[in-house]
Amino acid sequence: MSSAGGTPAATLRLLAERGRIVTSRVRIVAAAARARRGNSVYTLWPDARQPMISADMGYPPAAEWLRRTMVPTLRRLPDAAAWMSLRARAALIEETEGLAARIGASLMPGRPRVAMYSPSGQAVSKAVCFLFSEGEREPQVVVKAIAEPRFAWRLRDEAALLETIRSRIADDEQLAATLPSPPLLTRELEGDFVVAEQFDPLAVATGSGTRDQASEWLRGFQAASSSHDRPWGDDDERETLDEVRDAWRLARTGTEDLVVARVRELFAPLRGSTVPRCAVHGDFWRGNVAALAGSVRVFDWEWAELNGTPLVDLWTYELAELRLLARQGAGPLDDQLAAALARVRSELASRRLDERLALATLAPTLGALSFRVRTRLGMPDEMERHSITVMAAAERLLVGRT
Repeated sequence: MSSAGGTPAATLRLLAERGRIVTSRVRIVAAAARARRGNSVYTLWPDARQPMISADMGYPPAAEWLRRTMVPTLRRLPDAAAWMSLRARAALIEETEGLAARIGASLMPGRPRVAMYSPSGQAVSKAVCFLFSEGEREPQVVVKAIAEPRFAWRLRDEAALLETIRSRIADDEQLAATLPSPPLLTRELEGDFVVAEQFDPLAVATGSGTRDQASEWLRGFQAASSSHDRPWGDDDERETLDEVRDAWRLARTGTEDLVVARVRELFAPLRGSTVPRCAVHGDFWRGNVAALAGSVRVFDWEWAELNGTPLVDLWTYELAELRLLARQGAGPLDDQLAAALARVRSELASRRLDERLALATLAPTLGALSFRVRTRLGMPDEMERHSITVMAAAERLLVGRT
């Protein structure tokens, strides 16, 4: 892959095995115009080093679908392909078709046309390629891979975990239908691990589920995937205290001893309390829940576990909202955190579980959530600084410090 603007992202192999990158505005627009006559040209936004959005300019319906589903604030613009070519800071001119099209050719008729979306464009991010058959305005197949092949194990582990969870809840057909459909194929290919799936129409509704729908789904999922009950014991407490200590030592230096002591105090009367063990989604929040025409789907199972506690997903749903508020520049979040705690307590009470588990597991869950990308991948996550704002509110709630 040749480039005039720095090292291109490994993600681009999904679009073209070999190709040429142009970065001047004039050449980008010219290449996109030629693509209308049949050449394969992909616009890259924001650039070729961390591409987040790309579409084949030779197939305008792909650009239009991508804008309609991924960038809904720009629905009113008249020509999505023209908008993408004007907005892009780079374009990829294909010389040899990429991995996504080669995979798609074995699953759909004709030559697939490709649109790509990556949440961050970073090396550790999952890149999703939407494949269109000629003449179709909606994608038929989705091909997924990790941007940088050395992190392919993340997608491999997710696929294996999801298959195990799917088998665990298979007896509940209605609930099983809320998980993504089994893949059309999973394949090790040229150092990559690739997953191809039938396009899910509910994917475009991601983020639309209400709190009530999410809570109802979570109750059913946790009940169906429950493996056993186990008393809260020394190992549980040791693990949670380590999570608190590690996170607070990293982000709130000087207060970790106070917070750890307070969490230990909260757990003391809970030893021996019965806590169900069930499958855990691990990143359960409204952004991973889709609801459309009475159907619900839950996506993105990368952080799933087979045997955790219900507290994890109860808290991740609440903490995700608080982290978003922090990113938007909201205030100290004390009132919002108190309201979240009340909701977790109420949910535990409805299940006849000890309500005191809610406050006791707040700091451990928040600590693990805040720095898990750093822990697993050795690099910081852009949400860390917003998590620290929530940690400060949790600290005030737990030990009363400002």
